Amino acid sequence: MYNTDDIFLGIRHGDYNSFNHLFFCYYGRLCVYVSEIIKDDFASEDIVQELFIKLWANRERIEVRENIASYLFKSSKNAALNYLRSEKSKKNALEKIPFDISRLDDDDLEHDKILSALEKCINQLPARSKEVFLLHRFEGLKQKEISEKLNISIQTIKNQIWKSLQFLKSCIERKKVL
Repeated sequence: MYNTDDIFLGIRHGDYNSFNHLFFCYYGRLCVYVSEIIKDDFASEDIVQELFIKLWANRERIEVRENIASYLFKSSKNAALNYLRSEKSKKNALEKIPFDISRLDDDDLEHDKILSALEKCINQLPARSKEVFLLHRFEGLKQKEISEKLNISIQTIKNQIWKSLQFLKSCIERKKVL
């Protein structure tokens, strides 16, 4: 019914119906494709949604030299590989963070000072980040459990935990507690 060249031409001219048609034709397949690469269904959905958001936002500037399917799959693969690189980088950085609450000993003279500083820093986090961080670090919930409980994507959970840890490390270092 639709020619993919006509669909992209329609998108380029702001035709939202063409965009919706393209989205519904490729979204599921792209999610499966990306999931095979990164092995994370929830993050795959985020990656593909972001791809379509960028496609719409940049529709007037994007040059599709091959057919639209090739463009979408190639873009999805690149986004998936970028995601994997980013996750690896985050994991490496988190492993280098010296601060580990579980290392604190109840007999440590600095224990109360550290916990007080940590509590002050945690209270400076944005409300949603604080909630995610506390559920993950202090209640021991897995990212998937937090995602289901708060009805937000696992990728958002990962990002909020990452940002919270970065902020807390910086905050604690500024307080010169550790």
